[in-house]
Amino acid sequence: MSTLVTAPQDTASETGSKQHGARAKWLIGRTQAWLLLVAYASLVGVGSLIGAFITGLAPAHPLITADVSLSEGLAERRTSTLNLLTDIGSGFSDTISVVVIIAVLSVIFAVAWRRWDEITLLATALLLEVTSFVSIAYVVGRERPPVEHLDPSPPTAGFPSGHTAAAVALYFGLATIVASRTDRRWASVVAYVGATIAALVVAASRMYRGMHFLTDVTIGAVLGAACLVVVLRVVNRQGKQEEVMS
Repeated sequence: MSTLVTAPQDTASETGSKQHGARAKWLIGRTQAWLLLVAYASLVGVGSLIGAFITGLAPAHPLITADVSLSEGLAERRTSTLNLLTDIGSGFSDTISVVVIIAVLSVIFAVAWRRWDEITLLATALLLEVTSFVSIAYVVGRERPPVEHLDPSPPTAGFPSGHTAAAVALYFGLATIVASRTDRRWASVVAYVGATIAALVVAASRMYRGMHFLTDVTIGAVLGAACLVVVLRVVNRQGKQEEVMS
């Protein structure tokens, strides 16, 4: 059975602890923190460039007209039933939902596995996602679609979609944990299919409710995936270093 690597630790801390006959273990070491900081700067830089490119296009550009047409088309097809369903769907990755999910999973993982590796993975991926998203949104400052907004507009701008980014980072992170804890292929497939559905529901709900363009949720999904991949690579890199030193 494959598992996620054990909690990372600093080499300097490890050396010092060996001198005292013990091994100090840290959830996120200094090396990992620096790597994550570099990743944050890179994601914000690339995301801001993409956002600046999109917002710099002329209103008549095919990409912009497609964005606006889709948003207006969804707004014209609103029904009370879809309004309710998309309100629920959008809530899959709102701030309260994410905090509650992380809190509950923290207790479950700690009790079931007596370790913090998995919850550290999720929390770090989401922290990287939210800081990157907020920074990109501040730099780009894209207006939201020119339709009625069914949700109160948050203080952040429309690009990229933070809800979609969070959904991808959270639910695909959970799917990765499931896949790492079981040898049953069907369980892994179900987990990743469920994560895909959850992310699509959130993205579609945000567009339907007039909060984001298609390009907003697309780049949001890419951002969420990038944050998760970065964190996984940082954790696995440390895990390999620990295997060599042990």
